[in-house]
Amino acid sequence: MKYNLELLKADIADELKKLEQLQKEFSVIEKVMLDKSEMPFYDRSAIGYYLHCFYNGCENIFRSVARFFENDLGPQTWHSDILKRMKLSVPGFRPAVIDDELFHLLNDFRGFRHIFRHSYTFDLDWEKERPVAMKLSQTYLLLKEQVEQFLRNLNEITHHDRQ
Repeated sequence: MKYNLELLKADIADELKKLEQLQKEFSVIEKVMLDKSEMPFYDRSAIGYYLHCFYNGCENIFRSVARFFENDLGPQTWHSDILKRMKLSVPGFRPAVIDDELFHLLNDFRGFRHIFRHSYTFDLDWEKERPVAMKLSQTYLLLKEQVEQFLRNLNEITHHDRQ
């Protein structure tokens, strides 16, 4: 299915709005500072679910971009491939969506999400989950800023192509 630019922007705006709501509700900094022995299992699971949802939203944005530009992603490795592709600028085709710093931050979320999806929540390692949780706010702000810049760059390119 071919997407037009306005539909791509609407899809991305919808995901950014959902991610903003998730980030606002993720006010658990006092919990994140707790030691593993003090952190209730239920709370660790809930935090893990937020992290999982956050990365899913990021990936939804990236899939919309990939579909719009007809990027072929292999079925076996698409979760890692899509993130790598979003940091690539393809001259004459599309600008990069994210920079290296955001790539590395999001790769931590991708790795955590993989573990979360394929483990029981009681098997989660709080010492590995906590650092990812502590990065959510910073990662969201960078994502919002960079995705909005990507859309501005697309507008400039399409405006220039019409002239």
